[in-house]
Amino acid sequence: MRKLDSFTLKIIAMIFMLMDHILTYIGTNGGVSIPIWFGYFGKIAAPIFFFLIVEGFFHTRSKNKYMIRLFAFSGVMLVVDYILGIHNNIFLSLGLSVALLTCIDKAKETRRNNENYIIWVMVSVIALVLELFTEASLYGVAMTLIFYFLREKKGVMALVYIISSILPVFSGLGNGELFLESILVWDYQWMMVFAIIPILMYNGKLGISNKLTKWIFYCFYPIHLIAVVLIGRI
Repeated sequence: MRKLDSFTLKIIAMIFMLMDHILTYIGTNGGVSIPIWFGYFGKIAAPIFFFLIVEGFFHTRSKNKYMIRLFAFSGVMLVVDYILGIHNNIFLSLGLSVALLTCIDKAKETRRNNENYIIWVMVSVIALVLELFTEASLYGVAMTLIFYFLREKKGVMALVYIISSILPVFSGLGNGELFLESILVWDYQWMMVFAIIPILMYNGKLGISNKLTKWIFYCFYPIHLIAVVLIGRI
């Protein structure tokens, strides 16, 4: 049952992201107790954003403007991160994802021209490697490629996504009696697997669309981080 449009998915992801950052920056304050399930829901946010970035890549009127906008706000976040002493910059990860997909598309277009094809493949690899050093790291690269290459095969996409999401669980098997604690307290990144539920409910529609909705995420990201970090330091 596909009932979620792009705008609704974005709002869901923003709420979950806020919950995650509340746990990260306020929950660490000794006088405040934030339940760990805020973090569980928080792991669902990034996959939705990467899914939407791939969808946006296919639907945007200008891929270059799309990419420039993401990199411009990543520059804003570099300043915010420096001032606050944090390391959150999803815009850089998303921008490099769009750059990677742009290079892949160029490689596809020039595959009959060996010289240009090789150049674009090399640039694609560079974009991929650079993204490994951003906030989303390997997860960002994996999600981008899964959502891009398997976009028209939703069943296969879901299966590959689920498998790649739960792989970290196996790293906790060696902890014996501490297995549940390791995957529910210390490393619950695998909770991102549940993002596949709202993703599969996506109906391919844009939803509410105006100037406000276009810029809402770009503005919300730095503003909510500034607010949450400062509140956590009170």
